[in-house]
Formats: sequence, structure tokens, C-alpha cells
Amino acid sequence: MQIYQKQVKKNIQTRVEKLLNLDDANFKLHTGMTKSTFFKLLDYLTIEFDKCHEKGSNKGIGVVCRFVLAVTYWREYRPMRQMGLDYDVSKSTICDSIKWVEVTLTKWDEIKFDDIKAEIQKAESKGIVVESVIGDVEEQPIERPTINQEESYSGKKKRHTTKNQIITNNEGTRILNCYNAIGKTHDYQMIKDSNILPTLEEMKIGGDFDSGYQGIQKELSNAVIPFKKSKNHELTEEEKAYNKELSRRRIKIENVNRQIKIFRIMKDVYRNHMNRYDEKLTIMCRIYNFNHEL
Repeated sequence: MQIYQKQVKKNIQTRVEKLLNLDDANFKLHTGMTKSTFFKLLDYLTIEFDKCHEKGSNKGIGVVCRFVLAVTYWREYRPMRQMGLDYDVSKSTICDSIKWVEVTLTKWDEIKFDDIKAEIQKAESKGIVVESVIGDVEEQPIERPTINQEESYSGKKKRHTTKNQIITNNEGTRILNCYNAIGKTHDYQMIKDSNILPTLEEMKIGGDFDSGYQGIQKELSNAVIPFKKSKNHELTEEEKAYNKELSRRRIKIENVNRQIKIFRIMKDVYRNHMNRYDEKLTIMCRIYNFNHEL
């Protein structure tokens, strides 16, 4: 049994070393993050890992292996049994490693999102000028809930979903706020519930939004939304040009959504319990910020 345990650790360590030896481009392709971001997160996890085991308790597979298992799970979102077979470890080891990494990271101040004003000040301290913001909502399919099914049913997608709201600066280089809600929640209601509009109005910061935010100009005077045609009103050429220019500015947040969805756990049908979904969303958004500042 001891020989088998040593072999298991050797097998997983070999796979980890192979990943770490990749060049920067291939490393980001496989993990969804730069090596600088990876080692920034790993440094914090190592400190916390050593604190937990400073009395000499069993360290198990080690912090590097745990982090690689978590990153692989986020990136590929494969069943834990399949990952366990590939890495020669049990499903429970995979599950415990991922949970430890997620819970530990979400306790870190650099991962947590502060209020929108503090996030804007952080961005400006790093030389990122926030002249306005861009807001968008993406829906991710989830498994059908066993209770309260109507609350998560999206009329737009015709299935059960969870909705993620992302707010970035006008260049799309930094995420300033993320917010999650059930599938039936309206986009405008989400941004009201996230409680960022009064602060943006106070700071006189406007924003570019899509047609799902109808009514936002009542609370954010500098908000910009596209014109909508109606049954009795076709769009004029000026209104079409206006919408096209707005779409050109908003395309940056579509690129942000695409980079977050590189992590398949944010794109595929979400199979896990929803009670820790916010943790994963926050981590992925912070990884995006780290990738663009390091």
C-alpha cells in the first residue's frame, strides 16, 4: 500500500511538472491564466497551506498539486472521476483539493471585490483610467433544480439558467464588479440589486449598456442604451448609426465574457451545488484582472 501511495504521488507530480515546463503561450492555453497569475495565486496558497500544516500534520498531495487539480477542473470541467483516473488519485482527493483552493482563495483580500468606488480607485492607482463602464449579463445553463424550478427558468433561453453580470471599465481591461442572480431575474433588476448605480451617479461616471437595461437612465443619467424599433416606428439612419457605434464600444465586454468562458466551468451546464457558485465567479473574474495587470 505504501509503495502504491508513493507511485500515486509520483504520477501526479510528473504531470504537474510537465505542465509547469510549458512555454508561456501553451501554459495559458492549458490553464486559462498566465504563469505570472498562476504563481501569484500559488504564493498565497503556499503561505496558507504552510499555516495549516505547521504542526506537522499530513500534507497529502501538496499545495502545487492541489492547485493544478483545481485549475484543470475550472479549465476543462471534466467529471472528478475522470480526473482521478488520469491523475491516479481518488475522486474525494480531487474534490477536497478543489474545495480547499476555492475556499482559501476567496478569503484573500486581493480576490474579494470591494464596492464599485473602491474598485475604481484601485484601477486608477494602477494607471487604469475609468471614464465610463460597460455592463453586460450572460446566462449559463444549470441542471434542473429539484425545488423552486420556476425561479431559475429563463424565458429567453427556455431552460434553467443562472445569470452573471459583469461590469468593466470602458476599455474592457479590468472587471470592476460581478454579480450573480437566478435565471428569471431581469438585467435591469440585477444592476439595481448590485447597488452600484448610486455610486456611479455620484461619481458622474456613465456607462454603455444593451437593450436589456431599459429604464437604467432613470438612475444613471449618463447611461447609454440602444434605440429599439417598434411596430409603428422603424429606426432612422441616424439611430442605426448610433446603435452601431454603441455596439462597437460594447464589443470589448464580449471579449471579456469570452475569456471568462475559457474556464468551462463558467460555460458548460453547471453541475455543482449553487451555494458556492459566487466563489467560482469571483475567482475567474479576478484571474482575468491578474492576467491583464501582470
